[in-house]
Amino acid sequence: NKRMRLFTLDENGKMSPYRESRFKEDNREADLEVLLEKNPEYFFEKSTILIIGRQITTNLNSFIDLMGIDSSGNTLVIELKRDKTPRETIAQLLEYASFVERLDYSQLNEIYQDYSGEDIQLEEYHEQYFQNKPDEKVSFNKNSKLVIIAQDISKEIKQTAQYLRGKGLDIFCLEFKY
Repeated sequence: NKRMRLFTLDENGKMSPYRESRFKEDNREADLEVLLEKNPEYFFEKSTILIIGRQITTNLNSFIDLMGIDSSGNTLVIELKRDKTPRETIAQLLEYASFVERLDYSQLNEIYQDYSGEDIQLEEYHEQYFQNKPDEKVSFNKNSKLVIIAQDISKEIKQTAQYLRGKGLDIFCLEFKY
């Protein structure tokens, strides 16, 4: 696993290396939520994600960090960890998925409208956001993708996620450097 070093130029034109640091030292989990919320395209390279909710209360009174929708109308349940992933991360994500799976379009629309503060309907905004043609009908929440984003994803979480993917669950782990 090779790492590419990153450099910046100082005011004298000299290159100096960026120093990697622990995100949790200077930031809270809410800071990571805001970072992803405003820049999803940098976390999800080849697919655009429409964020529709943040800190969504589930029926079990737990909170989903972020929820998104892809161009096909599939939901994304996003769990963020600003440092290492504790063992219970996957259990948390599965609990959230069991809540999200039951949401119909009107409930997703309500989550989106509460989040955005706009009157526009989710279906209409989704069409604009993904530049779909009006006759392209999207079926919302047919499938859910589960995403763990952390600065350091433990080998236990990676192995368990790989096992679940092998069993047909759309679960992904994304590490970020800061």
